[in-house]
Formats: sequence, C-alpha cells, structure tokens
Amino acid sequence: MELSQIPAAFQSRLRLAVVAALLTGPKNFRTLQDLTGATPGNLGKQLEQLEGEGFLVSKKEFVGRRPNTTYRLLPYGREQFAQYVALLESLLAGAAEEEP
Repeated sequence: MELSQIPAAFQSRLRLAVVAALLTGPKNFRTLQDLTGATPGNLGKQLEQLEGEGFLVSKKEFVGRRPNTTYRLLPYGREQFAQYVALLESLLAGAAEEEP
C-alpha cells in the first residue's frame, strides 16, 4: 500500500478511532460514542460508511425495551488496519534513514 492508496476509512479521525476501538472486540453504539466523543449523528454516519465498505458489521437487538446496536470489526477491516499501520511504520523508518 502506497501513501496515495490509503483507504478512505482511514482518512477520517473518527473512522480511524472507531476501527481502532473495535480491534479489542465488539462495542455498542454508546460505548463508541463515549470513546470517540462524537455526536450521535456523526458517529452513525461514519459507522454506516464503514459497514458499507465491509470493515465492520452491526447487530441490532433489544435489551429489555431499549434498542441496542453492537458493532464488530470484520477480518477485512482488521487486515486493512494492519496494512495502514505497516504503511505508517515504513514511512517512519524511511524518515529515520534520511535524518543526518
């Protein structure tokens, strides 16, 4: 992956934060909102985009009488994140080699 090939998912701080949060396991909407500090509308839109791109999957259910949506990172999302991290590491290594 080259710098010009960074997935759109990682060109947004919020989407990057969501993917990073899901690396440790599934999270519900409220937890993701607390972790990212995002507004419900913005978070919902970003989650919808990530799900549409195949990075994560959502599961909607009711807990008692309250709706609860849980999000889980898919293998594709994990792989894309790993490639993104590898790209950053290679950029850092290249920058370190150029320093006098």
